[in-house]
Amino acid sequence: MSPQDQHGSRGYSVPTGRPYALKELQAGLGSLGDQLRELYDGSHPAEYEGIADALYTAFQTAAGLAPAKSYTGCPEHPNGALDPEAPDGWGRCLICNDRRRLGLRSRGGRPAAAAPPAGEQRRLGYPVPEPPYTHEVLRAQLRTVEDRRFHLSISSPAEDFVRLADDLHRAFIVARELSRPRNASGCSEHPGAPIDPDAPPGEGCIFCAGRKRRAQRPAQTPEMLPRIKRGERRQLQRRFERPPG
Repeated sequence: MSPQDQHGSRGYSVPTGRPYALKELQAGLGSLGDQLRELYDGSHPAEYEGIADALYTAFQTAAGLAPAKSYTGCPEHPNGALDPEAPDGWGRCLICNDRRRLGLRSRGGRPAAAAPPAGEQRRLGYPVPEPPYTHEVLRAQLRTVEDRRFHLSISSPAEDFVRLADDLHRAFIVARELSRPRNASGCSEHPGAPIDPDAPPGEGCIFCAGRKRRAQRPAQTPEMLPRIKRGERRQLQRRFERPPG
């Protein structure tokens, strides 16, 4: 059955820009599986940076193909005010509900024409998966994305692009966390700090080790004075007394 038959006798009009955006999305996601198969659990975080960037680009494309996030669920006022006292069966848009109330008053209290039921309100944010964020979790997220991508076409309903955008956001979050510097030094204050090769075991953070060495220096140990910028007058405290004679 052709797309025209599926979408009614008036025919089906492809949204503007969807063929190009869908082609770009398919091309961007096609090689992600191969890139991930080359990695393993314990790969360097820098190896996940390219995957995280590609997933974020694909997520932005899918979010552009999906309907915009809506506060009210109203196609006319998607970002309007919410009605805190919406009657049962009405929408959540305050502007539309006020119009219906005014219509009821003008008709002498008689019920106005029934409005179409309000659809399920779209979430304002995109889903974030729960930790832990591991290589296997990323592979599972990408398999879900691949399954949804395989069934997409230019005539797919908007809900398919919404679900794809949500899945891509989950996969991006996992890849982003895997691309962060690992806590190789064991320091909670500087998790991505370099390791000091001269530090004792358990104190490998080069910043904490340097701070500890400076605190252990004798009081008479010379220190480099700060450099004075040209044209700036600053009275520096004399650190060393001149030798007698």
